[in-house]
Amino acid sequence: MSNDPRWRCEVHAYVECRVRGGAWWLYAHPVLPADTGIPPLLLGAGVEEREEPLLALGVPADVSLPVRDEYTWRVAGPHGGDAPNIVGVSEAERWIARGRSRPWPTSEPFARVTDPRWSYATSLDASDLATILTRYEQTSGESAPAAYCALLAMMRALERDYIVRVVLWLERRHTAADAAAEITVLREYPREYPRELERARSEARPRRPRKTRRVASDS
Repeated sequence: MSNDPRWRCEVHAYVECRVRGGAWWLYAHPVLPADTGIPPLLLGAGVEEREEPLLALGVPADVSLPVRDEYTWRVAGPHGGDAPNIVGVSEAERWIARGRSRPWPTSEPFARVTDPRWSYATSLDASDLATILTRYEQTSGESAPAAYCALLAMMRALERDYIVRVVLWLERRHTAADAAAEITVLREYPREYPRELERARSEARPRRPRKTRRVASDS
């Protein structure tokens, strides 16, 4: 399973908290080390190569706004705002047509699409993460990475006052052995691409009616 190229990736993690009956808010964005043994366990991947992960359930619909903006792009329009993650309508349609992105359901007054770089999103509570780290140590014969242990300790401490979860997804790490086409795809989607961003913002701004200059008449 560790030879599966899907797991040669970075794990992006976001710890969220809420009080009972309240909305989720972002507490921390921990940096986690690359480890080919952790991602398949986080997602409940099967033992057979290319078997689909059972726990890749997606980003929860009630995710906090900062995490939503990181996982998706806003599609340009009159209500898209001036956020740094705005993509033009035609570009968003091209991502979807190529199977690199999908529409993100939202009640906001603008459309969203998922970021083409991200895959296999899910969310875990502290008990889920503890079970995964135990399984990692049992299967690898090594201690779980310190950063993941620190993440678990933080979540358990926060549980004294809040309901806590970690939302995470994968980003593929490309190497020289990867196909050139895949590397090209990766470079097409920087989070703040200036030219695309400015074009999208221009599409999003409402157009003002052109003023006509009155010409003084001789009388």
